[in-house]
Amino acid sequence: MKRATLILAAALLAGCQKEVIDPQNTGAGSPGYNAAALLSNAANHVILSNYRDLDQQAGALQAAVQALAAQPSPAALAAARAAYRAARLPWETTEAFAFGPVSTLGLDAVIDTWPLNRVDLAALLASADPLTPASLAPRDGGLQGYHPAEFLLFGNDGHKALAAFTPREYLFLSSSAQNLKANTARLLAAWAPGNGSFAAALAGAGPGNALYPKQKQAVQELLDGLVGPADELANSKIEAPLANQSTEFEEAKFSQNSKAEFAANLAGIENIYTGRYGPGGPDGPGAGFGALVAARSPALDARFRQELAAAQTAVGALPGRFDEAIFQNPAAVRVAQAKVRTVLNTLQNDFAPLVEAL
Repeated sequence: MKRATLILAAALLAGCQKEVIDPQNTGAGSPGYNAAALLSNAANHVILSNYRDLDQQAGALQAAVQALAAQPSPAALAAARAAYRAARLPWETTEAFAFGPVSTLGLDAVIDTWPLNRVDLAALLASADPLTPASLAPRDGGLQGYHPAEFLLFGNDGHKALAAFTPREYLFLSSSAQNLKANTARLLAAWAPGNGSFAAALAGAGPGNALYPKQKQAVQELLDGLVGPADELANSKIEAPLANQSTEFEEAKFSQNSKAEFAANLAGIENIYTGRYGPGGPDGPGAGFGALVAARSPALDARFRQELAAAQTAVGALPGRFDEAIFQNPAAVRVAQAKVRTVLNTLQNDFAPLVEAL
């Protein structure tokens, strides 16, 4: 430690402004930022809590769908639809850290491929092919995960009648819900403590870490994660339906769940930034990405919190459903989009230099 401190001091005297945030170079008086608390809290509290919630809600959806298939009734259908909407929200918050196992294990493709391939889904349902979990698992991602279930549960207009369900649709729903739950369980297991835990890899970034030899790499991963949902929300999820004046581009069109999913995208950014999961977090606030920003610029931290809150307010204030607002209140939609773009611009233009300077 003493030798590292002397080397760092000599570098600073020589005029080098590069900040190194590896733990062995952040002793007392060092200008470096030790991100250990930030990375540990993000991995072991925020992200793991989110994936546990996702897996729990996927289990609730599986149970509700199987109950509907076993004894169809209006009440069972309403319960399955409510379970679907609830299961989407923790997934949408995970968009703020869509890296690691969700990508490397190919789980994003089998959980949330969109748009839905309605042609192939109809052909599969009309065929005599088996509809077991094992037979569906190798299928194209467009025939798995959330969106086929959404379409079959809600129908094209969101109000599918119970009498319109077929035996093979119930079979597909039951099997696909079982596979969705299996995939969220795989995702949770890949992050959870144990052999090969990705949470441990992210939290333990630094020398000797095969995935993140430098803390800066892990911090950059977190920032990239925050940029992703802000970019997609502003420039795809809102822009495509609005610019084309068509609900065919609306991702949550069948369930009419867009506003809730937009809010969840922004909540995911807030969770990583504040270091807590849910209002106050089950363990209270910990070190979030905002701790790094505040350490460098308290004014920037305060500004971003206001920008994020403004985006959340604007999305929540959209009148009626999103599929209605794009036609009836496009100006309000543009206001919400602009607020989200402000969040995106700050992440890309103001936060990126902070991480690059580490």
